[in-house]
Amino acid sequence: MFLLSLVQRMVLDNQELILNRLKDIRKTSIRQMNQTRFYIVENSKSIVRVNLFVGGLPPQLSPEEYTNILKEELAIKSNVVSVSHVYQAQGAVVLEISCFSEAERIYMLVKDTTVNDKPLNAVVIPEVMASKIPQNCCPLLVFVNPKSGGLKGRDLLYSFRKLLNPHQVFELTNGGPLPGFHTFSKIPSFRVLVCGGDGTVGWVLGALEEIRHKLVCSEPSVAILPLGTGNDLGRVLRWGAGYSGEDPYSILVSVDEADDVLMDRWTILLDAEEPAEGAENGIAEPEPPKIVQMNNYCGLGIDAELSLDFHHAREEEPGKFNSRFHNKGVYVKVGLQKISHTRNLHKDIKLQVDQHEVELPSIEGLIFINIPSWGSGADLWGSESDNRFEKPRIDDGLLEVVGVTGVVHMGQVQGGFRSGIRIAQGSYFRVTLLKPIPVQVDGEPWIQAPGQIIISAAGPKVYLRAAKKKTE
Repeated sequence: MFLLSLVQRMVLDNQELILNRLKDIRKTSIRQMNQTRFYIVENSKSIVRVNLFVGGLPPQLSPEEYTNILKEELAIKSNVVSVSHVYQAQGAVVLEISCFSEAERIYMLVKDTTVNDKPLNAVVIPEVMASKIPQNCCPLLVFVNPKSGGLKGRDLLYSFRKLLNPHQVFELTNGGPLPGFHTFSKIPSFRVLVCGGDGTVGWVLGALEEIRHKLVCSEPSVAILPLGTGNDLGRVLRWGAGYSGEDPYSILVSVDEADDVLMDRWTILLDAEEPAEGAENGIAEPEPPKIVQMNNYCGLGIDAELSLDFHHAREEEPGKFNSRFHNKGVYVKVGLQKISHTRNLHKDIKLQVDQHEVELPSIEGLIFINIPSWGSGADLWGSESDNRFEKPRIDDGLLEVVGVTGVVHMGQVQGGFRSGIRIAQGSYFRVTLLKPIPVQVDGEPWIQAPGQIIISAAGPKVYLRAAKKKTE
């Protein structure tokens, strides 16, 4: 006979563990413990909360202005949608949505919406409960650029999402680094792994610099899995010349065991004095100053000219640039076409280092280097001792300035037969351009109009993770 009066029903608290309750019952009665049954019932009163990152909006607007744009473009419903976070500098917001169907509607609509001729992007982001993370735990935030390294980036994206929680692996072509940093913003300690080329690493480090004041862990260390063509920063940090199919699990182990090192970062202010054609009535207007961040190097002249030609070739036929071997072949071809050209860069620019004028030798290229690797692993500064200069380091607050005499000289440097012409070492630089000159920063090239270029230290140094030295 079964007596209902002997049956007791209890509901566990949200924080209570089943095993702990069972142990407490056992202290009272082993028989009662053996008769205890646990059932999981869905809580019908659960709160629906979807966090949706929306990027591509106009920058530097107020929360009210962003809300008005979203109401106009996406017809969001104020009773179930609110703006929980605003990233004004990046033109992005995080929406908190309390209705699944409304979240799905907005997500699908964003993909077909443009504001000021710029497409919006949307990423559903998880809500990480930082209080649930053990104190000694340091989660890994992974960024993957699937366009780097041919198809290797895409394969790594899938591999890391299998090995780790998929919510900690972010695809950079979908919203950039900001959704990932926002997701980890409340975590007290975490590390970052960037899978991509030097340009991708610079992208992530730039985003980190912009958002670090909103992170509880404001200085996470960053590891690199090189997927690009040059991978100079990856070489310096001992991650190798490029990913060649290593086991993704072993990569995670290497990141965990790596050493933390500091690296200087630099701000470059480009202030063109030559006016650009204005849109109204043909009135000439000066170009606004432009600020970029530099991690590796900045080149003026022939170095940047080759990068610019390579960039144009890749834009014309992007499908062919899917391997490091092909990319380097294009660089060689572009360089051969430039051998017969003569440039007198030293006559077209003026250099000031730490408030002192520096006389330039006869050169075709001027390069500011922050790391001891340039042009896919070449040592541009050289290893010879020189009483005029300090021994270069990536954390000494100094940049080295080197000149090259042309394409042949650059080829000799890359072949290890020569080094560049040492010109200066300092912490503050002013370059005056007397004519339009090709400029490249960390592999991103353009033509810079006449004016001033000022290079100075950028904020705090960044923590990077250098791979352990392999024992022979």
